[in-house]
Amino acid sequence: MRKKVLILSEAFGNGHTKAAEALAQVISLQEPSVQIHIIEIGKMLHPAINDLVLRIYKQSITTFSFLWKKIYDHLSKPNHTTPNWLQSLIYQLLHRNLDKVLKQIDPDIVICTHPFSSSSLSRLKRRGYQVRLCTVITDFHVHQVWAQPEVDIYMASNEEVLRQLVLFGISEQKIVVTGIPVKSDFWQKLNKLEARKSLHLKNLPTVLVMGGGLGLGGIKDIADALIKWKDDIQFIICTGSNQALKTSLENNVRFRHPHIVILGYVNIIHQLLDAADVLITKPGGLTCFEALTKGIPMLIYGPIPGHEEYNCEHLVGRDLAIQIRNKHDVDSWIEKLLLFPEAFKGLYENIKQFQQKNDPLAGAKVVLDLLAR
Repeated sequence: MRKKVLILSEAFGNGHTKAAEALAQVISLQEPSVQIHIIEIGKMLHPAINDLVLRIYKQSITTFSFLWKKIYDHLSKPNHTTPNWLQSLIYQLLHRNLDKVLKQIDPDIVICTHPFSSSSLSRLKRRGYQVRLCTVITDFHVHQVWAQPEVDIYMASNEEVLRQLVLFGISEQKIVVTGIPVKSDFWQKLNKLEARKSLHLKNLPTVLVMGGGLGLGGIKDIADALIKWKDDIQFIICTGSNQALKTSLENNVRFRHPHIVILGYVNIIHQLLDAADVLITKPGGLTCFEALTKGIPMLIYGPIPGHEEYNCEHLVGRDLAIQIRNKHDVDSWIEKLLLFPEAFKGLYENIKQFQQKNDPLAGAKVVLDLLAR
């Protein structure tokens, strides 16, 4: 009988689902016989409520960022567990009838790439539902909603996340450091000149600007800061699903220049990273892991309060990325790119060490080992 794996994600941004797709791809590469289902479970079960929660989230991180940060910091305190009321609220809002989906698919393993689905499945397990549960941490930091004693095994993005989970009461025997799953397109870096040619780009120093799938992270501010360099560099701006931002940039005469490329949501990030010299991005977990896997220096700007601030702290603290805070910082690093590229040497060396420690097959090995038991 073919083994079945169900991967549950959530439609809040794209990183969690992209990680799910990447893990599914790597499992299939190692064992094609495994049947894999990927579901954005909140969106499937309760689409209207899911969209409302997403709108509230976006409003919170933009308009009420201080309050959101305070909530996240509270949830990040060690030796706390998820309050029952919070776990129940997540379940009632987004995951009612989750048990029916599980019974219909009848998976051998359920993998969660978002803390909400992991929380709700843990709740079902605590109430007697029998299933093996694996949770993938998709950031460089965890909070208490991630930490559920019912999870059978955790895939941690790094050693620091392992230590944090232990502080939340998770047994170290349940945690494997695997990194964040990324698709095989990111495992090798292709020739820069060929990548630019295939994308019909100029062969110039190239800066890629991203704000995740939602197109956040101060993209407009970065674009305004880069405009003075348009004759010297090429910059590609990815606005994700933020159509209003894309339209605004396209309608601005200042950005109508042969060295400026404006894109919406695209599935060619691996090619764009091949073509780029530097990535300017907010520090989403998956985006940063993809860039590190590709070996691209990152300038981090505009982290979302909470998890992305912790991601930023982790990456900058280990000299895997540089944080930029204002237009002066942008100017300084573009000048270094053009005139003093050796300034990036330390970043390249640290990223190379990171790559040597990272096994892109690690997550698939964990899942296949579980299936073999």
